[in-house]
Amino acid sequence: WLQPCCLLEVVLSIMVAATVCSSADDQGKESSEAMKPVSWLTTLRAIWKLGVPFFSDPQVRSKAWGLLVLNISVILTEVALIFLLSVDQKHFTNALAHRNEEKFWRTIWHLLLLIMLLPAAAFLQKLVAGTLALEWRRHLTREAFSRYINVEQSYYRLKMEDPSIDNPDQRIAQDVNDFTHISIFLLEHFVRDIGTVFTSTYTVYLISASTCYMMFGFSLVYTIIMMKCFASPLMRVQRRVLGLEADLRYVLVRLRENAESIAFFQGAHLEKERSEFFLARAVSAGYKKLLIESGYHSFLGVMEHVSRFVSFIPLAPLYFESTVSYGQMMQAHMLFMHIERSMFDFTRSLDKIAGLGAQAARIIEVWDAVEKYEQEQRRLDLSADDASTDAGESSDEDENFKGCESDSDNELDKVHVINLAHGSRERLVVSDLSLFPPSGDVPLLKHLSFAMYDQDSVLITGPSGTGKSTLLRVIGGLFSRGSGQIQRTALNRSFFVPQSPYLYEGSLRENVMYPRRAADLSAKDLNEQGATITSILESLGIGYLVDRHGLDAAVEFDKMLSGGEKQRLNFARVLVRNPGELSFVLLDEATSALDEANETVAYQMLRQSVHCYVSVGHRMNLKKFHTKQLMLEKMPEGGCTAQMLSL
Repeated sequence: WLQPCCLLEVVLSIMVAATVCSSADDQGKESSEAMKPVSWLTTLRAIWKLGVPFFSDPQVRSKAWGLLVLNISVILTEVALIFLLSVDQKHFTNALAHRNEEKFWRTIWHLLLLIMLLPAAAFLQKLVAGTLALEWRRHLTREAFSRYINVEQSYYRLKMEDPSIDNPDQRIAQDVNDFTHISIFLLEHFVRDIGTVFTSTYTVYLISASTCYMMFGFSLVYTIIMMKCFASPLMRVQRRVLGLEADLRYVLVRLRENAESIAFFQGAHLEKERSEFFLARAVSAGYKKLLIESGYHSFLGVMEHVSRFVSFIPLAPLYFESTVSYGQMMQAHMLFMHIERSMFDFTRSLDKIAGLGAQAARIIEVWDAVEKYEQEQRRLDLSADDASTDAGESSDEDENFKGCESDSDNELDKVHVINLAHGSRERLVVSDLSLFPPSGDVPLLKHLSFAMYDQDSVLITGPSGTGKSTLLRVIGGLFSRGSGQIQRTALNRSFFVPQSPYLYEGSLRENVMYPRRAADLSAKDLNEQGATITSILESLGIGYLVDRHGLDAAVEFDKMLSGGEKQRLNFARVLVRNPGELSFVLLDEATSALDEANETVAYQMLRQSVHCYVSVGHRMNLKKFHTKQLMLEKMPEGGCTAQMLSL
């Protein structure tokens, strides 16, 4: 009867921890705000969803189950060795009490053997448990990579469409690691505690039934007081501390990332005041946690001291009456201490149980979001296949342009993006396109239609907020909040040049070739390509980068180059492609940091390399490098008007 009570106590501990914390352990920049509560059933679902694949995947399940069974076997071996130690302690103390020297030395040698086996078992158990946790982490993280870094570009959509899911990088790297290690830690303690209870309870009951009753009552009182008075308040204030610490880190990270601007503004005094404000909040919450922890550890210390002699209360009268021997009394006392420690164990680990639930729920939020993107993409692919069978070719580009209309229709769906057939004379066909911002229902564009053919180059202009950059993102498949259809050149024959270039952590050659790999080229091709890269960089006015850093030395160019140098390096990525490799290029204010002379050079080289491209820009100088201009203008009631001009 005592064994089910111990199991019930463990389940109650998990439920309380999951209910109190669930997924509220949010360590991102908004972590101190109110968290949406998650039920313990949802938390257990998250834990189950993360745990099952590792043990069911045909590629790794043999290793997973083998490590799990080996880990449990070693833990139970440790429990058995500890139980044998209690038996030897009985013989040891009886030998001393009866002055039996032969039995004393025989027991000593047996004890020494057990003591030598225990460290070996503990070493093996930690090794196996650590291996299991690391392999589990490897499997979960790879699964996260495949879901997060994929052709559906979930890493981008998560940022744009689900901003409430903060810090996916931390969830994938840190939370997955913590989840697997805490899971194995709790499994280890659960198996050890249950094994201890099952092996020791019956022995204690045979020695003294009243000791068993006292042990259960003592554990029950301890558990109720711990959960009621300390566990819930401690976990709540711990959430608060984690959130405020995260806010303090975020302020300091922003200071580092924007150091140059702050230095130019001479804003150090204001940043210091803000940092001290968040520090004060974190310290205040830390004092609250310290107060609760002090009471918790004081109570825990009292209970540990009381448990050292409370077992003697029912055992001493039996010993005085000679019902039990001194060795039996000491054995019962030792087993009592082990059982009590096992029954207290999960109460002491409530913070880890709560952390496990929080991490599982945080990871599952990312899982569910990217699964939603995958399902949406499959639906769009199916509908696009159906639509492509009916799509015809436009014969007159002027008729295909219908402008922007601002009627009351506000139907919000998903933009269908279809790849044009290879060899098609069209490069881009936009049909009845309406776009909405990531949040809000005020349209950016409504019912926009136009077409582009080979040799066409369109400059998109207009005031801020008219959806110029958003239009490029939709064409590139990075954004889909709206309705209508886009037929475009396939992405493997297109290239996007953003305003703020992404620089790869590597060499100059790797940055110019990005996203292709230099390792895929032969030595001869590398030499030829090196000469091409050098020539292009010299033509763009940044040939000195080769002289300074060479082509193959790893350099942190993102921290070293100016905005203009980054944009010219970005242009080099287009120009280094083989002739005919690219059919269509999108440029989003790609020369905003360049002077007019360097902008002219960049576009002259682009026009020689690619015949069809779309640019977003504001400078008058850009008009001479484009055949048409799409002018967007806002309307008071929302949406825009558009006018296509020949240049």
